[in-house]
Order: sequence, then C-alpha cells, then structure tokens
Amino acid sequence: MVAEIIILILALIFFIISIFLFFGKGKWLIAGYNTMSRENRKKYDERKLCKAVSILCMECCVLLCVMAYLGYGVDSGLMDQTVLFWFGLVFLIAVIVTIIVVGVYINKKAKK
Repeated sequence: MVAEIIILILALIFFIISIFLFFGKGKWLIAGYNTMSRENRKKYDERKLCKAVSILCMECCVLLCVMAYLGYGVDSGLMDQTVLFWFGLVFLIAVIVTIIVVGVYINKKAKK
C-alpha cells in the first residue's frame, strides 16, 4: 500500500510538471536546455519544445497511475504478479519509444 501511494505522488509530480511545461512556464526544467548558450537557445521554438516534453511527462503520469492501480490489485490479491511484471515491461518500452519520438520531434520540428 505504501508503494502505491509513493507511485501516485510521483504521478502527481509528473502531472504538475506537465501542466507547467504545456503552458510554456517550465522551460528551465528541461535538462540541457537551461545550460545552453543564448545562441543555441535561439535555434529552438520554446513553445514546441515545452509541449513535446509535456507530452512525455503526461505519459509517465498516466502509466504511473495505471501501475499504482495494478500494484493495488496485486497487494489485495485480485490479480497475479505476472500482470504487474508485464505491465512494467510495457511501461519501460513505452517510455523508451516516447523518448525517441520526442527526441526526433524536437530535432525536426522544434528547431527554427
């Protein structure tokens, strides 16, 4: 039960970060962007960059909520642990694919 609460707190943090980024207010949260020189920052459309990273954070939020739900199901005996294992594997693959897609999007569309 404690693990599910921690996962939901992490999901809430991802949700809040996603909202900040979606409205373009959290560009300082993007790793690497805040350490770029001003000349390199001018090469990127900040709005598109923030929205792309916002989508990644929102996906993590949703997947963490589902993982907390499945963890609760396992803890309460409603489902087998193998379901949680397979979802964890799908979670990992989904995040990796989204990181790749967002990275390509940022390099193709978010550059001016």
